[in-house]
Amino acid sequence: MNRVIYDSIDPSPYQQGEAPEGEITQFYVPQGPDDNTLIFESRFESGNLRRAIQVYEYEYDLILKPDYNTRGYTQWYYFRVSNTKAGKNYRFNIINLIKPDSLYNHGMRPLMYSDA
Repeated sequence: MNRVIYDSIDPSPYQQGEAPEGEITQFYVPQGPDDNTLIFESRFESGNLRRAIQVYEYEYDLILKPDYNTRGYTQWYYFRVSNTKAGKNYRFNIINLIKPDSLYNHGMRPLMYSDA
């Protein structure tokens, strides 16, 4: 698939017209009730998702913004995901979370929160 479904900087090719002043519209809008594409958002305080690319129906490559005052390192991630479907397994490949060592190498697991 390799289609960009979220970008925190570039304008959305899925939107028609401009958002009202002071408002942010979602980057991708599902094309109908059978559209399983996830909706990502990180344009809020501390959000650091730069881009999400859908590579397969339930798999996404994620690119993070680097941490401030570093040499391009990223040690954390914070973004919102919606339009999830119960019973489906999603795979997120964070492709630029690069450090020589990480607590993930020693068993740490990602933190997730759901209000559904």
